[in-house]
Amino acid sequence: MSDPLKNVAKRETVTKLFNLFSKYKQIVLVKLDNVSSNQIQAARIALRDGNKGVMVVGKNTLIRKAISIRLEKPTEEDPDYESRKGWTPLPQLDRLSNLCRQKVGLVFSDAPVFTLRPILEGNRKPAPARVGQVAPDAVTIPAGPTGLDPSQISFFHALSISTKIMKGQIEITKEVQVCQKGDKITNSQAVLLQKLNIKPFSYGMEIQYVYDDGSIMDRDVASLTPQDVIAKFASHANRIASMSLALGEPNALSVSHMIANKFKALCAIAVETDLKFKQMESLTAAPTQTAAPVEAKKETKEAAKKEEPKEEEDVNMGGMFGDDDEW
Repeated sequence: MSDPLKNVAKRETVTKLFNLFSKYKQIVLVKLDNVSSNQIQAARIALRDGNKGVMVVGKNTLIRKAISIRLEKPTEEDPDYESRKGWTPLPQLDRLSNLCRQKVGLVFSDAPVFTLRPILEGNRKPAPARVGQVAPDAVTIPAGPTGLDPSQISFFHALSISTKIMKGQIEITKEVQVCQKGDKITNSQAVLLQKLNIKPFSYGMEIQYVYDDGSIMDRDVASLTPQDVIAKFASHANRIASMSLALGEPNALSVSHMIANKFKALCAIAVETDLKFKQMESLTAAPTQTAAPVEAKKETKEAAKKEEPKEEEDVNMGGMFGDDDEW
């Protein structure tokens, strides 16, 4: 016999989803593997306080059921026709139904995803390694003191870990690679990390996909900021301009560079042939202003050369010391 309270709760969840599907065009799917209920509650509070959106977490079967009902227009034979008769069908939600696998949550929000990302993914908690768990990252133990008394050194020897006794405690002499990314944690690895009080992993919500009125985007595309879009656009615009200049193809990106290059060529010809035209006046003004100081420097150098001391002439002392006397 089904529990009437559970049926009422399911009905309320389905009705809530119906209303949210009509109100929001954007839905963010977040991965909830190894995420605690406290983390989920903290994210809900942050979304509500900042008027960013609403987070719904429920069984995937219930969510897919709500989506399947929302795909079609209600008929008079439906038991809840009176409450749904004004709703329009949303067939594009079918793409969202295929993504509701494993443990996920739905965040209904019209805010840009890059503003939601710190709220959803910022709350991460360290977690110990558990037996049979797939390591999300590689784990290494650095060399150094462990804080364990020498009586437990046999445990390290059994794992072929190089150790020594230093100042009444066990010290690891070489860095130890516990596991690689994607490896399953064994019992000995879990016990070793637990003895050393190491929590190598951290878990939190992760954005997987973003549904936007029938379009599906992955997290990298949906999380782009306006600055990222501008930088990418500028990079590609520069490439197109370079290719157009090399091919001699005028377009909106290359024509300004082409005009500038031709103007430089005209200026070079004008300088060589001693011709002048109006557009060169601003260019010739700057060299004219700097010509006077240069000439002044030249005159100073020439004056300095003229004032160089002359060589001393030999002076006839008139045989003062009798050098010219004949003996």
